[in-house]
Amino acid sequence: MKLRALLLDFDGVILQSAALKTQAFADLYPGTDPARLAAIVDYVERHGGVTRTDKLAHIERAFFGRAGAPEDVAPLAARFRERVFDAVVSCPFVPGARRLLEHAHAAMDLHLVSGTPHDELCEIVALRGLAGWFRSVRGAPPVKRVAFERILHEGGYAPGEVLAVGDALTECEAARDLGVAFLGVVPAGSHNRFPPEVPVVATLESVPELLKLPKFVRYHEARSP
Repeated sequence: MKLRALLLDFDGVILQSAALKTQAFADLYPGTDPARLAAIVDYVERHGGVTRTDKLAHIERAFFGRAGAPEDVAPLAARFRERVFDAVVSCPFVPGARRLLEHAHAAMDLHLVSGTPHDELCEIVALRGLAGWFRSVRGAPPVKRVAFERILHEGGYAPGEVLAVGDALTECEAARDLGVAFLGVVPAGSHNRFPPEVPVVATLESVPELLKLPKFVRYHEARSP
């Protein structure tokens, strides 16, 4: 089938902001034992695409034995936003990301899907001058699978007409569940957490050319919810 839509993650796919957000989680817990802090960072990296409030609630419960109640997580999430917002607005593009947007915009629908809170994501996209590239911009709270499913339904896309591009297992699993093709982004020197059958790129520089070739894995058998 002809490719009709791209589902693009934001942090780590469009902007080089994934690492700074991971560091921001660690910075919320100064003085933490290094081994525990390393485990927190590993958890955050393994759950890219999950909204920050869910991550923080889990961290509070699993690593500190606290309740992780919404009223306790909210101040942490506010401090997190203060740490990352300006940095994300000013951070560089992933190499090739802007070229991909320019290349693909005229050929297919582009949808931005992120675990960043929706209003914050829209604000950053507007400040970066990116809103015109996307048919839709979707932030949290919907999880990636739900966001992907809504895009397929609302756009009238068959799963085989869509490619999802992300840097986290969250996006990969959402694509697999829905029978959508997936391309992983793993920066040079980073640990590749994707299954071996998933194609990956270090940057987006080659993707405009790859889009012309049938080189993406498709999970034809979508799993039930």
